[in-house]
Amino acid sequence: MFGTLLQSVLNVPIFYYVAASGVALVVSFWNRRFLYVLIMMMAAVNMDLRLPGGIDIGERDLQYSGIVIGEDYHEHYTRLLLHVDRVVVRTDTMHFDLPVEYYARQQAVLLGKRLTIRGRIRSSRYAHRPYILSGDIIAFRSHRHLFSAVLNPVRKYIDDSLRELFDDEHYRIASGLTLGGSGRLDGELKEVFSRAGILHILAVSGLHVGFVSLFLGLILLFTPLDHRLKFLIVMCGLVLYAGVTGFRPSVCRATLMAFLLGLALVLQRNINHIHVINITGIVFLVANPLLIFDVGAQFSFAAVYGILYLYPKIEERIIRKVHQRFIRILLTPMAVSLSAQTFVAPFAIYYFHRLPTLAVFTNLIIVPVASIIIVLLFISFLTGLVCFTFAKIIVVPASLLIAFLIGLSKFFASIPFSAINLTVSPVVLIPFYLMIWKKIRKLVLFVLLAIILILSLASSINHLTVRIAAKGVLITMPDGRNILVSRQTSLAQRIFLEKQGITELDYLVSPSMAYAIRHKHITFPERMNFRRLNYGDTEIYVADRVVITFRTDKIEFDWDDLTKISRDGRITYIISNGEEQQVLRGSLYSSIVEQTVLDIRIVLARLSTIF
Repeated sequence: MFGTLLQSVLNVPIFYYVAASGVALVVSFWNRRFLYVLIMMMAAVNMDLRLPGGIDIGERDLQYSGIVIGEDYHEHYTRLLLHVDRVVVRTDTMHFDLPVEYYARQQAVLLGKRLTIRGRIRSSRYAHRPYILSGDIIAFRSHRHLFSAVLNPVRKYIDDSLRELFDDEHYRIASGLTLGGSGRLDGELKEVFSRAGILHILAVSGLHVGFVSLFLGLILLFTPLDHRLKFLIVMCGLVLYAGVTGFRPSVCRATLMAFLLGLALVLQRNINHIHVINITGIVFLVANPLLIFDVGAQFSFAAVYGILYLYPKIEERIIRKVHQRFIRILLTPMAVSLSAQTFVAPFAIYYFHRLPTLAVFTNLIIVPVASIIIVLLFISFLTGLVCFTFAKIIVVPASLLIAFLIGLSKFFASIPFSAINLTVSPVVLIPFYLMIWKKIRKLVLFVLLAIILILSLASSINHLTVRIAAKGVLITMPDGRNILVSRQTSLAQRIFLEKQGITELDYLVSPSMAYAIRHKHITFPERMNFRRLNYGDTEIYVADRVVITFRTDKIEFDWDDLTKISRDGRITYIISNGEEQQVLRGSLYSSIVEQTVLDIRIVLARLSTIF
């Protein structure tokens, strides 16, 4: 993992890593500790080889053909993952090998279909995500492929059954519980689930894999088959389910762990569950090093590590000392939820700027309810193959439980302080995970205290910070006041402000008052006019260009330059002490790893203004 991060952050030419790998290999013959260096260097090489390269195909619309290998439904669109293997240029067909994302308007099941799309490929605004294919679908058809022959009919049967059995709102929740994904939910209900801390039940994970294993195990229980053959059949069923859900990282992680645990039982071997999740992580990174930057994979592995590491300690020190059986039964799921939530919390704070405070209690009630719903849904799918009338009868209690789940979620979300909004630098969040090692726990505490002191010192320095992104300019004054200058508003601009932890601006210069402000909204000047604003040592001139003068230092650019700077979700940071300035660049959609590196660079830049 360190080698993967090394190459991703530093972007050193691959030749140096290959040379370092050769040196480490030679030295490791007499000192085995250099094997760690060898693995690290080879991981960096692997990362470099798998990063997508540039595509030199011009700006024309071409015809791309590929198979849909994953789909993620949202309220108004579907995000498809295509493996493009052909591109048509005039009358020639070229072989291609590139995973791309395509955003389709229709909600039909396209998993396993071969799509032909007329459009063009551009870079993704998200770091370490596939390219974006934009255009129109001109043809789609079935394909002689595992995805089309097996996965597509199963996925279509489940989706069609849910649409017929439930109304629109219940269908979205039932689909999330069985196929995974919270994107189908409307914004209001998604906010309710997020505040209640139960959005994770719509992510296919070990709970769903366990139910599939249980169903297949019960079916095979009374068959006169060898236990090894039964294990193979169960694993084939789990792989099929993983494919139907679009091979999400969480379900792939659970499936691989189920395979390793089942293999240990078949071979009658004692295992360490921490070793199992470690092996799973290694296999994931070998298959795709970029998964270390995937949000779903980060949440999934963090939750499992929390349960495997923290829950045994809680059980040993607290639960076992409780003598009342009922209280022990009550404390066990709370301890499991607390363990998972503790390890997931840093990621939740960074990505969603929110920490659910009642998640331990809400999961105590809602997770069992969701489990019963999932069981009923799986039973309805099986009985629907024989008689769809039986499926309609079975989903009646499931529909009532879904309504109960929604009402309960709204109740918990309405409780004051059910969720705390936080914006904390990942520089502070990452050391949290190092505290699991007892030998360095005290050292980590001192390091964390030092980091907090350095961050406090850097924020107290009298400097001006200018952030340019999403066709807007955010100016943070030395006294902490925030001024946004923008000719237009956009969703990317809102995301930009949220990532900066800003929910309310002090001053806004824009055509309309689109954001909450504390003091004043200033109308953006019309053509041939200008605005001149003075705030202490800072003067801001706004017209067809923006000029910011802080003491003797001047920052100047026009709106065309600003559009180029903020293209593809890039952010430019300009830090000035009134005499000179430092310029840094980052991404609006950066992962927690990249943001950690960027925050460190920003702190160092601020500290350097002292000298």
